[in-house]
Amino acid sequence: MFIFTTYATLPLLSRVGSIRGDGGALMLRRIIDGGREREFLSGLLGIGDETVPDGGIANPVVRRMLTDLGDLHRDLHDMKGEYLDIFSGIIALSCIRTIAALNLVLDVDDCCRYWRYLRHSLTLFGVELGDRETVSDACERFVARHAGADRQTKAYLPRLFAAHPEHMAVCSRALFPASRRVVVSTMSAQRPTQWATP
Repeated sequence: MFIFTTYATLPLLSRVGSIRGDGGALMLRRIIDGGREREFLSGLLGIGDETVPDGGIANPVVRRMLTDLGDLHRDLHDMKGEYLDIFSGIIALSCIRTIAALNLVLDVDDCCRYWRYLRHSLTLFGVELGDRETVSDACERFVARHAGADRQTKAYLPRLFAAHPEHMAVCSRALFPASRRVVVSTMSAQRPTQWATP
C-alpha cells in the first residue's frame, strides 16, 4: 500500500501513459485488483503464488516479466527516465519504510542483501538504482515537489482504504510526509482515526 498510495498522490506520475490525461494509466488502472502490477511486485520480491512464478529473479519467467514490463513503461506516452528512477526507488524503499513503520528492526546484513537484490532486479526493469540513502533522498524530494490530489487521486484513495484498511493503517506511518499530507487532506471526514493529523 505504501507503493500504491505514494503513486496515487503523484499525479505527475499517474498521468504518464494516458494520452487523454485522464490519469488512468500505469498502476492506477488496476490499483485495487492488482493485475499486472501485483504480478510484477510479487515476482520481483519472490513471493509468488499459484498465479505468479516464485523464485524471484532466479526464475527466468520473472526475469522476462521484469524486462518486458520495463520496456512497456519506457514506451508510455510522456514517460521520462527520472520517473522510472523514482518509481523504482519507491518500490525498493517500500519494504524498508514499512518495516520501520511496524517498529521492526532489519538486520544490517539483511538490509544490505535486500538492497543488493533490488538493485540487480531493477536493472532488468531498466533502472540503475543507487545506494539506499541517495535513492531515499531523491524520492523524498520528488514527492515533496510533486505530491498532490487530482480527480484520480480523489477516486482511488477511498477505494484503497475500503479494500485494504489494515494495510493502509501501516501505510500511514510509512509514507513520505508530503504524500501523507495529501491523504489526510483528501480523505477528510472519511479518514480512519489512525490517519488523524498528528
